[in-house]
Amino acid sequence: MDLRVAIFSNWGYKLAALVIVSLLWLSLSADERQSQPVRTRVAVEVLDSAWVLVNVPEEVSTTFQGRNRDLLGLLVNEPEISVVIDSVTEATMRVELDEARVRYDRELDVRPTSIVPRALTLQFEQRAERRVPVVAEIDAVPATGFTVLRPILVSPDTVTVRGPASEVERITRVATRRIGLEDISNTVMRDLPIELPTGVRSVSVEPTSALVTIEVDSLVILRKRLPVRLTGPGSQGASVTPDSVEAVIRGAATAVRMQLEALDHVMAVISSAPDGPTRVPVSTTFPDSGFVSVRLSPPEVTVQSGSGP
Repeated sequence: MDLRVAIFSNWGYKLAALVIVSLLWLSLSADERQSQPVRTRVAVEVLDSAWVLVNVPEEVSTTFQGRNRDLLGLLVNEPEISVVIDSVTEATMRVELDEARVRYDRELDVRPTSIVPRALTLQFEQRAERRVPVVAEIDAVPATGFTVLRPILVSPDTVTVRGPASEVERITRVATRRIGLEDISNTVMRDLPIELPTGVRSVSVEPTSALVTIEVDSLVILRKRLPVRLTGPGSQGASVTPDSVEAVIRGAATAVRMQLEALDHVMAVISSAPDGPTRVPVSTTFPDSGFVSVRLSPPEVTVQSGSGP
């Protein structure tokens, strides 16, 4: 007889028979009782507000006894072992575990018989808190003809961090989640989550987000003629040529206009009376109101004693 013909003839009936046999086997074995270790989550609740748990065990193994079908149900609703610490008496505490602490679906016909390990070693540290500044992590690229005003505004600009003293002491600042913005030509506001430094554990932050405002202004270039004012010990009786220079102010439109209103002269500092015509640089001071550059033309003037030729 051809083996291939024997295998594939009446294959539909043979497949149905195989399914029926499998279901019968599962039905019979489902009622068998046995013991099975099951991964069990650990939930530790510390009621003593002066301390923080610094090593949180993730899981233990609990052996359950029951029918196979019910043991399978534990895989759907994972059991949990509850540990409540009312008062922390020392930095290291050993907590014994027993089956009465295990929480699981009581409708299942199973019961816990043993736990591995039988005890947990918990490490605690005293709780601390401090206020730290918030930094906006923003990669902002303005559109052509615009500029991003600095600094970027953050509200609130400080937050409270709480946690183990050793971890809190490491934190000197926190930052918002980094985002990138391109071709922006208008003010943008984003409520961004605050992120703790990498590697910090068991620390919370309040509030958990900050409002970041990225102000944008158009770029302008304005010019203004300014008189030269001599100052310093050698300025008495000295004369200057030329007696005025052109200030070219470039930057954000709002800031530039503020600078323009504040600028009414430039200075040339004369430390001692010049013996003859001397080139002296000119400079100006202006209030810090944003990203603004000022270029003076010419950058130097000629100073000499008396009224000159």
